[in-house]
Amino acid sequence: MTKLRTSALALVLAAGTAAGVTGCSSKEAPKAKDAWNKAQDTAGAYKSLELKGEGTSDGKPATMTAKGDVKGGKLEMSGKIGDGTMDLITVDSKNYMKANKAFFTQTSSGSPAASNTDKIADKWLEMPADGSSNTGFKELIDNIKNDSSEPNKKLLSDKATVSEDKVDGKDAWKIQSEDKKVTAWVSQEDRRDILKTEGFDSASVASTSGSSAKSDESMKTVTFLSHDKDYGIKAPSGATSITDAMGS
Repeated sequence: MTKLRTSALALVLAAGTAAGVTGCSSKEAPKAKDAWNKAQDTAGAYKSLELKGEGTSDGKPATMTAKGDVKGGKLEMSGKIGDGTMDLITVDSKNYMKANKAFFTQTSSGSPAASNTDKIADKWLEMPADGSSNTGFKELIDNIKNDSSEPNKKLLSDKATVSEDKVDGKDAWKIQSEDKKVTAWVSQEDRRDILKTEGFDSASVASTSGSSAKSDESMKTVTFLSHDKDYGIKAPSGATSITDAMGS
């Protein structure tokens, strides 16, 4: 079951990323270091987050949306890997998952779950505790704030450039490293909320379960949708222990 849970939660993790959109008018651009420093500080104060991402997992196309507390406690995620789909809800120390047959087959090869897909697919299952804790988006925020990481060094460099852009209709400053391998889009408001990021090392970002993302799992695009909201996350009703479901 460890591989199954790690694969599911690692989706949230691999944070990285984004794609550019087209820009706009002629405001005076801030310095890259000033804009990104402010964005780091603003992100560090977030209490909750909502994200969406696109990327790959084990070579298959992967998409995800996730929302929940930055410091852990509550998390809600939906993801798709190839033909596999899954929903994950974490409330305090309990994890609940609902996934289709393809997801269990892809992510739990060789495990009891893979041979019991008819019994467990498309049902809310309470997953067994594995000793790790839900840390929410804390690891992601810590990575964004870590000035010593290579992506942050590049964005804080005097050689990084800033230009006008838009993200989902919002005016943005596009901060790009000299080698164009790291990009961040932040709002033009004084808060400098992060709108998108690109080029952060997904392997250096830990998952909500506290484990690191595998090198073959990454979100090529991560968009920051909202923050500091009460997302009303609750445990699903009628969930069954996965061990009971497989034994039924």
